[in-house]
Amino acid sequence: MSGQASSPNGSFTNVAAGCSLREGGPSSSSSSSRQSSSAAAVAASGASAAAAAGSLAGAAAAAAVAASSLSEPQAMALQQHSSSSTTAGISSSGSSRSTERRFANNHSSSSTTSSSSLAAVVMAGSGGGAVAVSAAAGSGSGSGSGTTSSPSTASTRHGLSSGENNGEQDDIIDNDEDYSRDRDRQRQYHQYQSQVSSQRMEVDNSSSTSTSSSAQLQQQQPYQQHYNNHRQSTAASSSGGYLKSSSSQLPSSSSSQQNQNNQNYNTHPYYPGELTVYSWGRGEDGQLGIGDTSDQDEPTYVDSLRGVGVKQIACGSGHTVVLTGEGEVYTWGRGDDGRLGHGDNGWKYVPRLCQSLTGQIITHVTCGSYHTAAVSSNGDLFTWGGGMYGKLGHGNESGHSTPRRVEALVGLTIVDIACGSRHTAVVTNKGCLYTWGDKENGVAGHGDTEGHQYTPKLLERLSGKNVVQISACGFHTGCLTDLGEVYTWGEGKFGRLGHGAERNSHSPRLVESLLGKRPIQITCGGFHSAVVTQDGKMYTFGGGEHGQLGHGDKVNKVKPTLVQALDGIFLQQITCGWSHSVALTSEGEVYTWGNGDHGKLGHGSGKKVSTPQLLEKLVGLKVVRVASYNEHTACLVEPQSLSQGGSRRAAPGTMVPISAAFLHDLKEMVNDEEYSDVTFVVEGRHVYALRAVLAKRCEHFAAMFRSGMRECEEGAVIPIPNMSYAVFLLILEYLYTDSVKIALEHAVELYLASDLYQLAALREMCCVVVRRGIGSENAAYLLQSAHDAHCQVMKDLSMEYIVANFDVVSKSDCIKAVSHGLLLEILSLRP
Repeated sequence: MSGQASSPNGSFTNVAAGCSLREGGPSSSSSSSRQSSSAAAVAASGASAAAAAGSLAGAAAAAAVAASSLSEPQAMALQQHSSSSTTAGISSSGSSRSTERRFANNHSSSSTTSSSSLAAVVMAGSGGGAVAVSAAAGSGSGSGSGTTSSPSTASTRHGLSSGENNGEQDDIIDNDEDYSRDRDRQRQYHQYQSQVSSQRMEVDNSSSTSTSSSAQLQQQQPYQQHYNNHRQSTAASSSGGYLKSSSSQLPSSSSSQQNQNNQNYNTHPYYPGELTVYSWGRGEDGQLGIGDTSDQDEPTYVDSLRGVGVKQIACGSGHTVVLTGEGEVYTWGRGDDGRLGHGDNGWKYVPRLCQSLTGQIITHVTCGSYHTAAVSSNGDLFTWGGGMYGKLGHGNESGHSTPRRVEALVGLTIVDIACGSRHTAVVTNKGCLYTWGDKENGVAGHGDTEGHQYTPKLLERLSGKNVVQISACGFHTGCLTDLGEVYTWGEGKFGRLGHGAERNSHSPRLVESLLGKRPIQITCGGFHSAVVTQDGKMYTFGGGEHGQLGHGDKVNKVKPTLVQALDGIFLQQITCGWSHSVALTSEGEVYTWGNGDHGKLGHGSGKKVSTPQLLEKLVGLKVVRVASYNEHTACLVEPQSLSQGGSRRAAPGTMVPISAAFLHDLKEMVNDEEYSDVTFVVEGRHVYALRAVLAKRCEHFAAMFRSGMRECEEGAVIPIPNMSYAVFLLILEYLYTDSVKIALEHAVELYLASDLYQLAALREMCCVVVRRGIGSENAAYLLQSAHDAHCQVMKDLSMEYIVANFDVVSKSDCIKAVSHGLLLEILSLRP
């Protein structure tokens, strides 16, 4: 093959040279005198400044008014501190509603109460005059709960191999590896897993540059730039925090004028500045992440990911993976073969942090039927899960229940990955493609079909091409080059390769009918494939038995065929399951079609749909990414904001962007003597705060300041006994910002502190942290700590995990931390 690849602008790039397996590697301020107003004056000022009693908006307004009673240096400092922040011009109040799935054994747990968001406090005019503008509303509970159904106690898995299907495209594929399934044992304690209440956690204020949609790209740009812009525009990103206006409803975002004027708004669970996750479809394996095994036939908010800061999502067969903005990985669902990466084969019904990747900053994740893969910031590839056919790339067929680096690729920089049922493929930063795993039907693309490829091997057929994207699912693979060429290979049944026939292809073959159409994405489903072009059009080909091609019929297509029903609607991403398809438009709307079993289309039923149908449940939300695999679907939704170009209206429930710097400023005011009028002493150390904020946000402190106790008089130092300095600072941070990052080691004590101060939302946030972070190496420590602190709720959470995972926990060193009495209690609870 020639080492030269031409680019659209006539230049040539040597891309083959970098494709050797061992080449192309990764190159307080000073104190001032404090003059505080009396408690009555503060309360009166707060009441006149804001009508949103108990809200953070009211607290911020009260703080601004209370500034007039501070000393002149304090007022001037507060003015300077706030003047750089963005002013939000909507004053509102609202309450948040959250729901909680109760433990099956009626464990005591507190539901959340109204919790307020942020407000901008702007100092205006000369002489330190204060004007309070903007307020906040709480988060609504996740909409679209969907119809639930009882999980089956057993299900039949159908084999899929060449020549065995007799034309029927079966979308259930958990049968390539013959598993013995003991569902009672796997789920003996799944009833304890619960969907957590809607709570705000740490604000992800990392700003990322928003890119224009593909529709705005100029045709004279090089093709590589088109592809890069497409990938950036479909990547989940956020820019700062958001305020929510008074109503908890959102405007319709339909392109039609009629729908734009429709006032039947949707409800969007709110968290400042982060993407939210919705999932729907089959839930039998816990893959929806909602705390149980019920199916959902409409998009359902994954409340347990609130505050995590998700930026990418991927679906596998029975499991789901998300990547956060901090490079952390959370997995949940079916745990057979260790595909979740937690060191065991247990099933998880809510997202759980993959602690084995601690220390690695992950930049990309994906998953296949039984395995998962991730790329780190330095370009290393990690794989885990079922190892049959050698698809993990570790030189054998052994499985791994924790992530393991693929040593054969060390020295290369991986930029894209794709996982099929039995094989894996990666693209390097040099545009080189490596594949490994099963060779049957030519799915690996190396020209042979016998045996398995146990380590990554360069796909020489494409060594002269600059590959920019790869996709795999089931038994075929597709890739895209920088010249807009699409190559496919593997099993050709149903015409899924797009070559005009149903013949297999043992090595990459150009899809000639797509030449000139400028594709920017190729996606492989179980029995079909789809392509999105630079002008937002979509072509599908392959099996159509379930209507998954979107042509209004159930006819197979052996060549790419334009989806007429979406012509005129600009598409930016397509994802294919085994027998359904999901398309995302440049306006953030979602269309689904194909097999509706288990509700995976999201239209409220299990009916098949042969033409693309708008997903009404998500209308009014800005979806930025969609994902699907076998029988479930998921998407990422950004906080609703005024769209670029003004096509979206500001309406009740709209998220109004505010400065990320302002959110940071609020946190910086915690324990700052310059902005304080009350002092506490905790573990012998002084802690500073502003009475107006504490009184507005916490009834405990409000009652304290109204009590007239000597300790609360001006200039007095208020002692805080039986609490650590670190935990009291977390309490203050939560009261100031309505968000906080909780370390696992503080969860038990912070729970007790939030119970003391009657902060129900913060209590539940502590439970969320424990549910996410508990593992075999720390469960016993958490149990003993909760027991010693007389924290029954935390003890119950720890006990449930240990009983359900006793075989693993009992072999860990942490079991030695458990007292003899607790150990007997654990053993008594085992079945």
